[in-house]
Amino acid sequence: MKEETTSTHTIERHLADEAARQTGVYNRSLIEASLDPLFTIAPNGKITDVNNAAEKVTGLSREQLIGTDFADYFTDPGRARAGYEQVFREGLVQDYGLEIRRCDGHVTPVLYSAAVYRDDAGQVIGVCATARDVTELKRAVEAVRRASAYNRSLLEASLDPLLTINPDGKITDVNKAAEKVTGLSRQQLMGTDFADYFSDPGKARAGYEQVFREGLIKDYELEIRHRDGYVTPVLYNAAVYRDEAGEVIGVFAAARHISERKRAEEVIRKLNQEIDERVRRHTAELEATNKNLEAFTYSVSHDLRSPLRHIDGFSKLLLEEYSVDLPEDARRYLSRIRDGTRRMGMMVDDLLNLTRVGRKELSMQLTGLSSLLEEAIRDLKPEMAGREIEWRIGKLPFVECDPALVKQVFANLLSNALKFTRLRERAVIEVGETRQDGRAVIFVRDNGVGFSMKYVDKLFGVFQRLHRPEDFEGTGIGLATVQRIVHKHGGRTWAEGELNKGATFYFTLEAVESRPGESNSLPRGAA
Repeated sequence: MKEETTSTHTIERHLADEAARQTGVYNRSLIEASLDPLFTIAPNGKITDVNNAAEKVTGLSREQLIGTDFADYFTDPGRARAGYEQVFREGLVQDYGLEIRRCDGHVTPVLYSAAVYRDDAGQVIGVCATARDVTELKRAVEAVRRASAYNRSLLEASLDPLLTINPDGKITDVNKAAEKVTGLSRQQLMGTDFADYFSDPGKARAGYEQVFREGLIKDYELEIRHRDGYVTPVLYNAAVYRDEAGEVIGVFAAARHISERKRAEEVIRKLNQEIDERVRRHTAELEATNKNLEAFTYSVSHDLRSPLRHIDGFSKLLLEEYSVDLPEDARRYLSRIRDGTRRMGMMVDDLLNLTRVGRKELSMQLTGLSSLLEEAIRDLKPEMAGREIEWRIGKLPFVECDPALVKQVFANLLSNALKFTRLRERAVIEVGETRQDGRAVIFVRDNGVGFSMKYVDKLFGVFQRLHRPEDFEGTGIGLATVQRIVHKHGGRTWAEGELNKGATFYFTLEAVESRPGESNSLPRGAA
């Protein structure tokens, strides 16, 4: 009987040992299953067990670690000791920041979480602590910190007010310029409604809603209201920004002060009003001047022509009826009177023509200049009688112009060319087109007596003559008329010449760009 009892005790002890062994194996497996460093710590702070991850992070074996002080393996032993003491005191600690120092000096930042464990009687017998390596997390946090600092710098670098707004219209960030223009601090602005800081909240709200709807807004005019009441006119430019998934998470808005522009616009508005008033006054004065000019024209046409006709008529009667009884000097004086009245009549006609040109409205038509030139030459046939003239006619373009007026330009220039080549045995008159700065330029050139270039500025003035009336007839109004017609077409005139080597007169018609035309049908050679 005694032997049976002994055998039973042996079996029970064996079973208990086996159960303990299996429990130890199980616990060991649990410890090693963790990828994070794991320690168990006695109430006196000594390490009672570790896993392979703990060996790796410290660079020491399990045998070297067991029985040593837990706090010795951290860069701040005092903080480590305070941590496990807190666990024994409170039963739990979570995400307790420490740095494990490996035997070779390498440091690993970790977050410790620990809890007590108890025996069957409920007595605390130790602490189980795990350490989560947060190296990558620390890097990520540092990257976020740097990005945040960079973004902050970008915001503050702008002299314009900048804000970020969430989809609810709440302000999520501002810069110093935004604080200044509102009179409120960043803390006061954050989380408040964006629209509340404008003189027209409805328009401000519609603006940021448009950005969320369309993704962008440009030059949206608003007025920021300062806490003291004064307003700042601004142009807002805003765009949405997105998260990594491409979802819109907010709006970035920048406000450009336009106070100076507004002041400039007001100055311009007032200047425009003044200009409009001046134009109105000048228009009235011009209308009055035109009426006076019309009255003068009427007077010249009627009141001046009548005595001129009388002077000429009575001079003619004296010469015809009393010629034999008049001395030679008297006949000569009467002839000179008649020449004077004829010149005065021509001057009156030319002046009237000049004033008509100034008042005439342009009747624009697409016209071939060659056809106008032909008409002008035909009209001048009487002045060519008995003369040898070589005409050199080049291709002339089609232009948009008033045909009657441009024909007069040709008539006046050709008449001048015929007049000042009268002393030449063989006159050469050339008409053609050249190009200057990509534009068509019409020229009339002759081999006549020419002129000195130092007097070129006088050519197109009224009554300006470079030759004596005794040598070449004329009133000095023909070229002034040419210039006025060309100016009415938006063009310009100029001349080149040399004494006894001829002259060339140029003009442009800028109403429209010309296109090539037909060559003139006049034959080369004598007309």
